[in-house]
Amino acid sequence: MISAILGTCLLLVVTADVVMSTLGVGANGPLAPRVARGTFHIIRLLPRKDWVHRTCGPLVVVSIGAAWIVLMCLSWTLILSGSTGSVVLPASDAPTNIVEKAIYAGHLLSTLGGGNYESSGLLWGAVSALIGISGMVVLTLSVSFVYSTTQAVSAGRAILALSDIHQPGTDQFSRVLLPQFATLVAQIKAIPFALYFSSVREERRLPQKLAPLRSHPQISEQDRKNLDILLRELPGLEHVSQDSFNEAFDDWAKEYTLRPEES
Repeated sequence: MISAILGTCLLLVVTADVVMSTLGVGANGPLAPRVARGTFHIIRLLPRKDWVHRTCGPLVVVSIGAAWIVLMCLSWTLILSGSTGSVVLPASDAPTNIVEKAIYAGHLLSTLGGGNYESSGLLWGAVSALIGISGMVVLTLSVSFVYSTTQAVSAGRAILALSDIHQPGTDQFSRVLLPQFATLVAQIKAIPFALYFSSVREERRLPQKLAPLRSHPQISEQDRKNLDILLRELPGLEHVSQDSFNEAFDDWAKEYTLRPEES
């Protein structure tokens, strides 16, 4: 019974994290941000190679999805372990051990059925159905999560390319670039994990590129104020005062930089 209670609590935490991370429009779940930061810190230890910049973003996203799947499988395994005979062998009706229950839960989460095992009784049959439904929901939301993240990354790189064409100090910067940048900020606020994506080309790394953009010698005071208004909507900068914004912004950019010591 204790394992079932622990499994239920873990299931609620994981479910909340999935929903908040994929549908919460910028709301921070209890797990995904920590998994992303931990993975990114590990990636920072890798050699200074181009492939690290290419793969760091995908690795962060994959680590979040893997954490959801593993923890959800663990939570359902704990729930099934609340009763010795919840899952049985079809041929003999013999109860399964915890490893076999984990295999059974994993099969159901992958929407492939129960494998070589089956539930016993009406109650555990209903639980098995819920496991399958939760697996389908997590799979669907994960696909949407990956798609939204890559869209935000692509939009960011496109705007950085435009910033080389419509540079600060030109009319196009305020009329063309700033409105598109506002849309990008809204995307990143909804999917902040896009900030962990890097690029082999230094000028296409979003967090690092923003600092020289706002300190460009040709940028007008009004354009810089407007740009700062948009930047303060980014995750982690929402509550920073204007007086301390410069220092806070530099620290924020380093959090998403593979080599912060070189920034």
